[in-house]
Amino acid sequence: MTSAPQDDSRAAPRRVLVCTPFTPRLDARHGGKATSQLLLHLAERNEVAVLCLRAPDEKAVDRAIADRCAVVEEIRTETNGYIPRRVVWGAGMLVGLPPWALDCRSPAYATALERLLDRWRPDVVEFHLQVMAQYVRRLGERNLPTILVDYDPASAWAEDMVKSTRGLRRLARQFEVTAWRRYERATRPRFDAIVVFAERDLADVRPTAGGASLLTIPLAVDVPAQPLSAEGADPPTILFVGAFAHHPNVDSALWLGQRILPRVLERVPEARLEIVGHEPRENVRALAGGPISVHASVPDVIPHLDRAAVVVAPIRLGGSMRMKVLEAMAAGKALVATPRAAEGVEAEPGRHFLLAEDEDELVDALAGLLQDRDRRRLLAQNARGWAEQNLGWQQGVEAFEGLYDTLIAEK
Repeated sequence: MTSAPQDDSRAAPRRVLVCTPFTPRLDARHGGKATSQLLLHLAERNEVAVLCLRAPDEKAVDRAIADRCAVVEEIRTETNGYIPRRVVWGAGMLVGLPPWALDCRSPAYATALERLLDRWRPDVVEFHLQVMAQYVRRLGERNLPTILVDYDPASAWAEDMVKSTRGLRRLARQFEVTAWRRYERATRPRFDAIVVFAERDLADVRPTAGGASLLTIPLAVDVPAQPLSAEGADPPTILFVGAFAHHPNVDSALWLGQRILPRVLERVPEARLEIVGHEPRENVRALAGGPISVHASVPDVIPHLDRAAVVVAPIRLGGSMRMKVLEAMAAGKALVATPRAAEGVEAEPGRHFLLAEDEDELVDALAGLLQDRDRRRLLAQNARGWAEQNLGWQQGVEAFEGLYDTLIAEK
């Protein structure tokens, strides 16, 4: 679908209801930070209502976002303390509900959604992440435009995980892929439009999209007023940032700590690796020691980013664009990324960041930058310059607004 041009003659702002599986926060330590920034900018020019799930350990919706929105409602999630989660997840997969989607299943949320639809009467309803697609059927016969913003299509990265596991764990992953595919077939065709961040994702979504229109709107990021240190501090440190509820980030951290860093240390003995992320599990925490430090759910990633000599994104599973990549470039840091991590980023490899196709190239790029302050300073400056010219949310917000207008006009 091609977005319609923005109509400045609208008599009233668009009324957009946004449904999320987390509380939107500008300090989020996961991919939901993109949703949070988008909401903040959408609410400057539209009436926005947010209906979100809130886990027991989550903070409330960011005050800056809440103050701009017309409605904010949080639904607390509850954990069943009597039945082991793996048993619950297994039962869910048998009926076509993947574990994450089952975690987001809430009768209270469904009731709140129906109540808000009747009371607030939105022009369009937007669901962020595939796990929230299960609620689209709650719209019933209301004939409202519906949009799914499909971050990193789940069955695709789940299938990648199958290839990297063995034994009983591999069998469990295969069941999860089957559950995701069944779930996607049941939910995606119910939407009027599906938005992805990168062209690669279209091939993963199209087979189960039914009649939904597909649209690519590249991920954006707010560019900070000032860049961080282009060289970093001593000892020279490699930084990886990731939310560890997302399996591709776990795979990346383990690959870095177990295989890549030991080879870098052979050439740069003083090198260090910092792994920073939300809720690392035991396998990631176990990497800590010697030249590796693991920082769990830090209040602010900026100090780690500032002192890093090089930021690395060694993603080899899944698709979509990566917030961590855009934030590193916007902060003015030297970046090394795999093709999966750089998906959708139109910056020039070799000038704005280094592209590493495999483990050997990752080791060469990281060791080379750690040994060459001038090279990483130039790369960081070029990254910052590109970000100032190409990132920011204006184009993304206009693309979403154009989509809203097109869908509203079609109803």
